[in-house]
Amino acid sequence: MPTKERNFRLGPLLSSKLRVLSDVEKTRMKRTFLALSVLAAASLAHAQSAPAPVTPAAAARFLQQASWGPTPASIAEVQSLGMAGWIDAQIALDSTQWSPIPDPSVDAKGNTSLAPAQNAFFVNAINGRDQLRQRMAFAVGQIWVVSGVKLQAQAMVPYIRLMQTDAFTTFDKLMYDVTLSPAMGHYLDMVNNNKATPGHAPDENYAREILQLFTIGLVQLDPWGRPLLDANKNTIPNYDQNTIEAFARAFTGWTYAPLPGAHSRFPNPANWDAPMVAFEANHDMTAKTLLNGQVIPMGQTAEMDLKDALNNIFTHQNVAPFISRQLIQRFVSSDPSPDYVKRIADVFTATHGDLGAVIKAILLDPEARAGDDGSENQSTKLREPLLWTITLLRELGATVTSPNALTGYASVLGQTIYYPPTVFNYFLPGYDINISATQTYNAPEFQLLGEATAESAAGIAYNLAFGKPAGVSVDYFNYVAPLGTKPTNDEISQMIDSLNRALLGGRMTQAMHDAILAACEKATSSKAMVETAVYLIASSWDFQVQQ
Repeated sequence: MPTKERNFRLGPLLSSKLRVLSDVEKTRMKRTFLALSVLAAASLAHAQSAPAPVTPAAAARFLQQASWGPTPASIAEVQSLGMAGWIDAQIALDSTQWSPIPDPSVDAKGNTSLAPAQNAFFVNAINGRDQLRQRMAFAVGQIWVVSGVKLQAQAMVPYIRLMQTDAFTTFDKLMYDVTLSPAMGHYLDMVNNNKATPGHAPDENYAREILQLFTIGLVQLDPWGRPLLDANKNTIPNYDQNTIEAFARAFTGWTYAPLPGAHSRFPNPANWDAPMVAFEANHDMTAKTLLNGQVIPMGQTAEMDLKDALNNIFTHQNVAPFISRQLIQRFVSSDPSPDYVKRIADVFTATHGDLGAVIKAILLDPEARAGDDGSENQSTKLREPLLWTITLLRELGATVTSPNALTGYASVLGQTIYYPPTVFNYFLPGYDINISATQTYNAPEFQLLGEATAESAAGIAYNLAFGKPAGVSVDYFNYVAPLGTKPTNDEISQMIDSLNRALLGGRMTQAMHDAILAACEKATSSKAMVETAVYLIASSWDFQVQQ
């Protein structure tokens, strides 16, 4: 099996991934990935960063991980409150301060659409105050996946709101709420799942996915998140087909809640606004052997079996490292070190899966904070399309209204909001890329990167920089005004330096600076100079990789 080498640079890897385009790209694409500078990944000294003061650069880098992107106001807030204080303040925001999720639209024929929620997603992400809750809800939704590919808009919106509500709850409560969600019940076929009858067996879909994808994974892990091996150096399965069948039987007897004023029966018609309800006559009351040999006794109610089954999963030794690693991936690093995973898993275990405590530990961990001083670090990840687009617009101080064109832009890059293609999400958390013949690196977001999406990303960067998308406005006045009508080289250079600080945290190499300066000198106006610089920065891997 290829080994994972931790000390390498992700940027040149992205460059090599794109090198296949060099012979087929047009001139514009060749300019897009100019001046590839070095990105991060030296060994870490695991020492806590000083809690105060927080420099503007450190605050901006923290917010790249913890929010949809830094703004001058949010940077100032982190400097004032400190990183831990900012996290606490974000978690403490009450529901009146959460970004609203609008109801679906309904046309004259009664057809519903998720477009209002999709448009609002970008408005909220760019303008909303509840940045950490939004990021956490999105991250948890990438683990507990449902999709508009199968679900109607009326089903999706309550589920999106559930992710927002449970973003900082305990993991076992999240498990319970999601399991009884009518959206999940329909998506993975637990709703109306009947006990065994002649010629019929309970549906295994939810039983299989809650184990494989949502909680523990296929194989046993150590506390560092590494697969355990048997005497023959083979991985050890967590469960077998009999276990899946036992969970399927434990999850029988649930249907939609009755509609208001209606008589309840099995099955009830679809009701997306309330948790599913149990019918004992349709529940399998036989004994069931679950994970680690735990037996649910015969004769229990559907609710008792459900709670016992979920607790059996929640107390499994894999849950803490399995979930901790995926949350680290969504916020900080594609390939966190085993020690990073272990530290977060320990917090998960000690707090009974308190997701607020877990995300705080993830963001304040020494591995996350290494690099705040501008030094090289290994806590990097390729920005997924939604994060890349929104971060750029937030850092540019963009104004976004509803409707807007951003859902379509992200779709071109393989990430249509609320429409992951399968229960496996937009990309697999275990997706690896080859560094060499003997080395691999876990980089889930690379699964969306190919020739077509790389070229499309350059086009989207161009449209964003030059103000093309509907519903999006960027005011470059603060960058254009100092240039005047006939800017000097020094003035153009200072403008590039300002964008460097705003978009790259001051990490631009001199070679990249000089190449952008040469391109700006060919622009026909001061505004075009700024737009050109933004385009070249946004389309470079220096910006596409979260540092």
